[in-house]
Formats: sequence, structure tokens, C-alpha cells
Amino acid sequence: MTNETLKNYLNYLIIKGYNEETSHNRTGQVKEFLDFIKLSFEQINEEHINQYYYYLKQRPNKKYKEKTISINTVIHHIRAIELYFEMLYDTGKLKEPLQINISYPRNYQSDFKREFLSQDEIEKLYKVANPLETIIIHLAYGCGLRVAELVAVTKQDIYTKENILIVPKGKFNKRRIIPLTEKITQDLQEYLQSIEGKQNTFILNSKGRKMQEWTYNKILKQLLKRIKIKQDRINKLSIHSLRHSIATHLLQNGMELEKVRDFLGHNQLETTETYTHISMNQMRSIREHF
Repeated sequence: MTNETLKNYLNYLIIKGYNEETSHNRTGQVKEFLDFIKLSFEQINEEHINQYYYYLKQRPNKKYKEKTISINTVIHHIRAIELYFEMLYDTGKLKEPLQINISYPRNYQSDFKREFLSQDEIEKLYKVANPLETIIIHLAYGCGLRVAELVAVTKQDIYTKENILIVPKGKFNKRRIIPLTEKITQDLQEYLQSIEGKQNTFILNSKGRKMQEWTYNKILKQLLKRIKIKQDRINKLSIHSLRHSIATHLLQNGMELEKVRDFLGHNQLETTETYTHISMNQMRSIREHF
């Protein structure tokens, strides 16, 4: 049965969109866990996974015998196990999902350290923004556009009747369709009406040219000052941080990983999954600034 579920798990990961190498690595990590616990999957509970977590924290590094494996490696192992039990539940092998709650060290630093804003801070940005600044937040946060996509957006990319924005050439020349909320559609419609007959470019800088990344960054930093964000954080934040923010918030609010991947236009599910690895230090740091 174990070999069968491991084969099913490997296929499950590949179908979900993980690359082949990651899928094989994670299957191997789950096999290590099952060999360690020596129980069938039906018998395993949260306590067994906590027990394995504490074992991993003390396990020697295969390359550097005098050291233990890194906390990031430990977390990758636990994530593989989480996905394994998710697969068992999704395929009806388990009647109830297995809840896994691991208390990671307070000083844990993730290898994924992108800066983002909290949902409360995004709301504050919208409250202090003028109409043009609101449009910029809508595109960078509400639509999750990359910087290059934000700079390249045109009037022709926005379809207010259909409530969509089309990115004709994203990263790797991928075309994607982004759904718009009613509020974003309404604001975009009003903005398009306000510039009708005045300019061909969608967003202009003060010199009448297409707005570039540095100007978007400048506008965001001015907004951040208005909502009293501390300067040390402002220095770390950029317009691209709004894309990181929407990715984080969608996952925090329960959107499926695959749907977030499609929304952001990622090629690999692993890229999207990094947003689930934001360190507790980063989360605490955000709260300290409220």
C-alpha cells in the first residue's frame, strides 16, 4: 500500500504543476518519513509529525556531518508530508484532513525574504490615494502585474465590459487574462473617460511620457510616508512589493495555490509556493509597525 500511495503522490504532484525534480524529491522525503514512523498512513496523527520534526532538527547534514540540516530543509520535508496527506484526503483515502501545526523557532529566517504590505496597510494606501494613484495600486496590487507589465499596459489591454485585463506578453511571452473586481472596473472606466482624447499612453509621467519603474516606485514611497510606514521599511519596499502582497493575501485568504499561480502567471507551482514560506519574523515585523 505504501509504494502505491507514493506512486500516486508522485503523479499527484506532477498533475498539480510541480516540476519533475521537485516531485521526485518530495516523494523521497515522504518515503523517509514513512520509513521512520513505521506506521500505515491511516495510523499517523499530528503527534507523529511533530515527533519527526524534532528528529529532523537534530539530523546530521549528509555533506557536513558536524552540522545539522538547515531549518529551511526541515520545512521542505514537512511541506512534502503536508502535501502527501492532502493527496490522501483529496483522493478519498482519508475521511478527514490531517491538521499539521508546527511551531517553528522564533528566530527562523526563511530563504524567501520578499517584502510585502499587510492587508490593513493596503486599505490605508487606498484611503490616502488620489485617482491616479488608485489606478496604480489597482494595477500593481489588484491585478498583480509585474513591473514590466505595469509599464507596458495600454488602453487596449483593458476590457471594462468584460471585466478583464489582458497581459498580451508577460514573462516568457505568456499571454494571460486577469479578472477585474467591480470596483477596479469602475475606477478604470472613470480614468479612461478622464484621459479620452488627451493622451494615447495609459499612464503618463509629469513630462508627458510613459511612466517608468522609478516613477512608480517614487509614487508608492510617497504613499507609504502618508500612511506613516517607518523609513527603514519604505527603503525595502518597491512597486513590485504590491505583487508580492496580493500573492500573500490571496493565499492567506484561502485561495488554492493553482489559482494563485494562474493569476500571477507563474510557470512553475514552486514559484507560487514560495509565498507560503514567508517567515514568522516577517509577519511579526509587519505587526510591529501597526
